[in-house]
Amino acid sequence: MKISTYSLLLILLLAFPKAYSNSSPLISSASSISSQDIVKLFYSNGQIQIDGLMGTGSIQIYSIIGNEIARFTNETLANFKKPIALESGNMYIVRIETETNVKTYKLIAN
Repeated sequence: MKISTYSLLLILLLAFPKAYSNSSPLISSASSISSQDIVKLFYSNGQIQIDGLMGTGSIQIYSIIGNEIARFTNETLANFKKPIALESGNMYIVRIETETNVKTYKLIAN
């Protein structure tokens, strides 16, 4: 059975309705860091930006099929901002790991 790329993307978007869009930040009130923290994840102008976290940790970015795109280790998470080239229209998984917790987010690059 052959599934087209668009069909797969549609299935994923329906399965994960909180996928990120560049028009507004992804906000997680149930962050793995603390249930009271709000984490905002942005991708624009070739840069990924994460607001709402403190301390140090590592960030991994994966394609939707699981290939690692980028890894940032032992980074200061407060006002995290790094340049990265992501292909427009593709969905990515962003994994943020701190000393005590792990949280994943979905990101659609525009």
